[in-house]
Amino acid sequence: MNKKIILSLGAAALLTSSLFAYGPQGSMKKGCKQGTNQQQMMMKKGNHGKKDAKMMRMIMMLDLTDKQRVQIQGIMANSKKNMPNPHDAFTQSTFDKEMFIKLAKQKKYGVIERKADLVEKIYKVINSSQKQDLKTILNMKDMKQKRIMTKGDCNGKNCNGRR
Repeated sequence: MNKKIILSLGAAALLTSSLFAYGPQGSMKKGCKQGTNQQQMMMKKGNHGKKDAKMMRMIMMLDLTDKQRVQIQGIMANSKKNMPNPHDAFTQSTFDKEMFIKLAKQKKYGVIERKADLVEKIYKVINSSQKQDLKTILNMKDMKQKRIMTKGDCNGKNCNGRR
């Protein structure tokens, strides 16, 4: 009787531990393909503001004084305020189609000009050594992207099954 109870408890423990160990990996494909699917989904969603945020993060990485930080934040705030908004074509009771089209086109096609203006204004605020540092950061970013594109290297990590 004792032998049967001990054997059944052992079998149950073995079964539950094997199910527990298999659980999270059961839905994943071999070779860590899940990461690439997430990256592709992020690309499809659209990272419209992400590139600007990366540029601002690089600028904030510089050794800025408090005065420079305040000036740059003011420039960024003014840039966001002056961005055309197609929703301005709506009122409580009417909709101006021509104004909506005009504002939407300004918003879509003026992105590069607005970004260039923003960078130009910020570039006037930083000093020459900070400009050199920013250029170095941008060059390092370019080198990293080129290395990844040519070699498929992901800093030695197992990058979605490609090692």
